[in-house]
Amino acid sequence: MNPWLERLVRGWAQASPVAELTEEEARLVLELAGAAAHTSGSRPLAPLAAYLAGQAVAGRDPASRAALLRAAVVAAGAAGPSGAGEAAAAPRAPGGTPPSAGEGRP
Repeated sequence: MNPWLERLVRGWAQASPVAELTEEEARLVLELAGAAAHTSGSRPLAPLAAYLAGQAVAGRDPASRAALLRAAVVAAGAAGPSGAGEAAAAPRAPGGTPPSAGEGRP
């Protein structure tokens, strides 16, 4: 693990034990963060995706953690751009722009 991360973990390990971060896990978490930032179009979603992945793998053995992180990377890549589903479902006014509030409704 990185020396800075080791110091960080020591800073809170007394309050809550933390599993050792393997090199593969570190690579996967960074890959997840990159995929989340790129596919969502919003860099702030990267640490949130990493946090949620951490919640999912907490308390599991190293092999299970790595498998779940690999699945998270795939899911982040497959999630597509932020709002893609909403934009596709939104009604469009002539010219392809979404209608203004109240427009296009009976």
